[in-house]
Amino acid sequence: MYIRYQRGRYNVRIKRKGFKTQYKTFTKKSDAQRFGKQVEAQMQLSQFKDLSKASKTTFLDVMQRHLEDRMKEVKEPRKEKTRFNTCSKASFINKFMADLTPSDFAKYRDDRLKDGAAAATVVRELSFMSVAINKAIEIYDCWIPEHPIKKSIRPKEAAPRNRRLENDEYERLMTWCKGAPKFKKPSPFWCYAIDFAIETALRQNEQLTLLWKNISYETKVMSIKAEQTKTGVARVVPLTPHAIDILKSMPRNIADKGRVFPMSCNNFNRGWKAICKNANITGLRWHDLRREACSRLLEKGLSVSEVQMFTGHKTVALMLQTYSQHNPTNVAKKLNSEAI
Repeated sequence: MYIRYQRGRYNVRIKRKGFKTQYKTFTKKSDAQRFGKQVEAQMQLSQFKDLSKASKTTFLDVMQRHLEDRMKEVKEPRKEKTRFNTCSKASFINKFMADLTPSDFAKYRDDRLKDGAAAATVVRELSFMSVAINKAIEIYDCWIPEHPIKKSIRPKEAAPRNRRLENDEYERLMTWCKGAPKFKKPSPFWCYAIDFAIETALRQNEQLTLLWKNISYETKVMSIKAEQTKTGVARVVPLTPHAIDILKSMPRNIADKGRVFPMSCNNFNRGWKAICKNANITGLRWHDLRREACSRLLEKGLSVSEVQMFTGHKTVALMLQTYSQHNPTNVAKKLNSEAI
């Protein structure tokens, strides 16, 4: 260990065989000596970790590299880019990795919640940053003593949604879709799309990318390719009699690469919002139709494992808790009829 006083500061140099030479500057000689002794002891016990890269690599550098990786890995890179843009507005984004603290991320959480962001949104943003830090430590050779995003920092998420179609909402959706007077270009597919979602429990992307060639009337099934699914696992979904009737009554647009529902994601989302607004329905998301579908399938008497064929869930408990919501009135009627 060598300590040199220069221009009012103490420069420490530690050189040992088998380790990269370490340099650090302090304003107090006692701090320089303490640091030198600590590093030498860690080297002696082969416990030393090099912080030099973390001391000159900013959190923004790590986040940008992580984003580049994610853009190649995910099917919806736009969401990753949006999440990165939000996270990059953090006050500590230009801090060096070695200087990050749990309080930085706790403040970020509080500020985002104060701005009106949902707890689930903040959890996903913290997860995005957490994975970037893990990669920095494990892959980018940017070691830091401890991970600054502690489990206790993540906000508690709200209870899972349990929204289903209520009262006459289905009828109002159908009535308005058939007329669609306020659409500049009325789509003949909306009634079919809503009915098909309720019959099949497909995710939005799965439904919008479904091809006619992947539907078999003979075996009464449709094939969902791995690249279409959220989980990256292909599956074969049974078709109900009503689902087959919907498909047979639909017009086919051969020019649009053979898609059953030839709508872009942006136009689809805008159209759905317009339908709900004009049908005077609030708080209903397209994904809620997936819950409606799962619940109806279970109420028809299908087993959980059979409903899994529709949804593609890997975990049974997740499907039961999140994607099924039985109508208490219907269950009570069923129990009373069985009692008689």
